[in-house]
Amino acid sequence: MVRFYGNKPYKIAAIHGGPGDIGSLKYCAEQLENKIEIGVIEPLQSKYSISALICELYIQLKENISGKAILIGHSWGAWLAALLAGQYPELVEKLILVGCPPLEDKYVDEITNRRLCNLSKKDRCTFNRIKDDITCNEDMLIMQALLEKADNVCLLKTSHARSTSIDGKMYSQVWSEAAKMRHEGRLLSAFSNIACKIYLIHGENDPHPITGIVYPLLQQNVDCETYILPKCGHSPFEEEYANEKFFEIVKNIILG
Repeated sequence: MVRFYGNKPYKIAAIHGGPGDIGSLKYCAEQLENKIEIGVIEPLQSKYSISALICELYIQLKENISGKAILIGHSWGAWLAALLAGQYPELVEKLILVGCPPLEDKYVDEITNRRLCNLSKKDRCTFNRIKDDITCNEDMLIMQALLEKADNVCLLKTSHARSTSIDGKMYSQVWSEAAKMRHEGRLLSAFSNIACKIYLIHGENDPHPITGIVYPLLQQNVDCETYILPKCGHSPFEEEYANEKFFEIVKNIILG
């Protein structure tokens, strides 16, 4: 399934995170189309393995995008966009990774420590109880509420009018596979096959350390252009103090 914003020809694909946070880029896609005036699609993920998700995204792009696509991937969606770009370089013109998780295991503990610092004692207990065992939609909703507190600085109230479906099974199955890919180095290796320019947009206060993306890519001789947004967490397009700058950066990237 794909949601459409604006009119043909569609050139931009906004790829949501999670895994299983289906439709979470609705607000971002609406604003992109409004501010840049280029047709945007929001591919909605429905599969339960990484290979199936790449195949699904390939079909969604081939059927709906005119020419090469500009991919904007958020969080897990940044990884999925990169994996697609590495496997099908002929499909992708530019790759914009927003709030990308680190590409090596050694940065993972830092994410958890940063998140726990942003939570109350009660919320920390809940977070630690479910973080490694999210298998149902109820736990996914609880974790989503916790991460909203832990990962962001000041969210726009208007951004929450999005229509989101939660899939705990997708999170559990896909994320465990993705974590294994990272642990084995296969995730980082996939970036070496990307032919297009890579852009990183990251909040200064995002618990995911930007060094966990930039340094591994440099070691692989993968060039990227990086933008750090102050007073901003994991979702710059929804942040009170950063969203205008975020869309200005994306507009400049897209229009060249």
